This record gives sequence, structure tokens and C-alpha cells, in this order.
Amino acid sequence: MKRKRSNRLLNAGYLAADGLVSRFLPPKKPHIVIACMPKTASTFLAATIAEIPGIEQATLVPAWEQREQELCPIQLSHYNRRQYVAQCHLRYSRATEFYFGKFGIIPAVLVRNLADCAVSLRDHFRKDPEPVPYVNFSDIQKNMPDEAFEEAIVRFALPWYINFYVGWRQAKAVEIYDFDDLTSDPAKIIRDIFARADYPVEDSAISKALDRSTASSKTRFNVGKTGRGRQLSSGAKEALLRLLDFYPDFKDDPLFVKTRATLERPAD
Repeated sequence: MKRKRSNRLLNAGYLAADGLVSRFLPPKKPHIVIACMPKTASTFLAATIAEIPGIEQATLVPAWEQREQELCPIQLSHYNRRQYVAQCHLRYSRATEFYFGKFGIIPAVLVRNLADCAVSLRDHFRKDPEPVPYVNFSDIQKNMPDEAFEEAIVRFALPWYINFYVGWRQAKAVEIYDFDDLTSDPAKIIRDIFARADYPVEDSAISKALDRSTASSKTRFNVGKTGRGRQLSSGAKEALLRLLDFYPDFKDDPLFVKTRATLERPAD
């Protein structure tokens, strides 16, 4: 009980101190948040941006694993005097929009072909035992045949993805970046993010940052491939097409169009 009370007092102190200092000293910028679908090369993108001199990677959520990765005002206050990039599987909400405005955050939303995501998730779940916030699978599901497990992923994990995407599409003044564009020209995406943050960065600095992050074993940039969704089982493809049908207002949306084209194209 004493520890909890001490933590509450410490957190209140962070907020009070930040509010007081903000009256006299403006926060350091940029504050960049990569709000991303899982399996979209977001680790690589955040790591590369953090290689730019003066930028660090920040943790803006209080916990990971099953917990939804909602922004924490204490962490936001803690990093308010620093230049940072943060990466999290963050869905849109009015609270998130409020925090963006209050703490001067520039969001960069990262998405990917939903069919490709499903295949990447299949492989990821079988290799990584860590729990996630968007679905709860045990070894029972992970050991199913590919056909059954892929359909389970579409039916239980991808609704979170669609919720994520539809929410951010309805947000104001938010730029949405596609995995395929990031993998084909990462420098262009990074340059655009910094331009939107009104933080000039030389092309040479971006090139050096890309070299360093690409050489790192922590980014996993080369794992994702475009077009993997064609490998999905027929049951998984039908289930995903049905999910898309529930959003007729997104029929001509670029991500929905791309996903449908993948699902309707036969596997190689």
C-alpha cells in the first residue's frame, strides 16, 4: 500500500513539474509516435529514426504483453523535454487525439495488406510465445494445421487490425503509411515524417541512419515480404473477404482494394 501511494505521489509530481516547466520552457521536439499494426516493419522504422542524432526511442506505455498499448500521461510528461520516437500498437481514440495535441506529438500510422499480415502472424505466433493485446492463442491453436490456424487468425486477430485501420482513417490530420512503400523506399517515408514534424534532417543523415539500422540484428526488416497473403487457405481467404464486406463504405479504400486483390489472386 505504501509503495502504491509513493508511486501515485511520484507520478503526480511528474505531471505537476512538467506543467510548471512548460510555462517557461517549451518542450523539445520532435515527438514522433509510430502507431502501427503488428508485423509492419515498425521496429525497423522506429530504430532508424532513433539513429538520427538527437533522437531517442521512448516508451510511452506503462506495460506490454496483453495490455492495450494506450499512451500513459506520466510517460508523456517524462519525455516531454526530450526529442523522441516511440512505437506502439495504438488505436485511435479521442483520448489519444487529446494527448497528441497536449504534448505536441506527430503521429505516423503504419499499415499493411491485411492478407499479408495474416500469414506473417501465423509464423510469428508459432515462434514467439509472448502474449499480445489483440488476440489470445495457446499452443492448442498454434499447433493446428495451417488451414485451421490461418482461419482462426483472420476471425480473431484481424478484427483488431480492421478496427485499428478504420479508426485512424476517421482521425484528423493523420498521415497513413503503407508497409509496401516503406520497404521500397524507407528514406522517402522517413523524410516525410520529419517534414511533417517540422524538423529538418539532411538526406545524408537519413542514409547513415538506414545503414546502421539495416546492419542491426534487432530490426527484423527483411522478414516481411509483399504478396504472402496469396498463400492463405481458402477458408481464411473467405473469412477475410467476409470481414471486408462488413465495411461497404471502405469498398474503394486503398488498403481494402489491395487486400482484396491479394485474396482473389491464386497462390504461385
